[in-house]
Amino acid sequence: MSQDHNRGKRIREAMALNNVRKSQALAAELDVSAAAVSRWQSGGHLSLESACALAQRLDVSLDWLLLGRGTMDWHRYNTLSPAELQHVMTLRKHPQSMRTLIFNLLAEIPARS
Repeated sequence: MSQDHNRGKRIREAMALNNVRKSQALAAELDVSAAAVSRWQSGGHLSLESACALAQRLDVSLDWLLLGRGTMDWHRYNTLSPAELQHVMTLRKHPQSMRTLIFNLLAEIPARS
């Protein structure tokens, strides 16, 4: 993967939130060099295999880590229950105009605390 300073920033953020203070310790856990971890933190080359291992170790979404897409913890909530899947499939049968009305209605319903 190419140079990406925003990705490096996300890696540093995930490490801080997971109290990973020592790059050398993280490198040992991932079986890579400390220089590799330092390079990742600077936005340098990161293989897909290393990215997957890093995301798993830091318990962050791979999409967020690599692309900045979604949220850091999106991976924890991305599984649909059978009922939720049925609702999605039902929504898809309706035209976009109807889906928009339904989404607007749902947005107006206060969330439970």
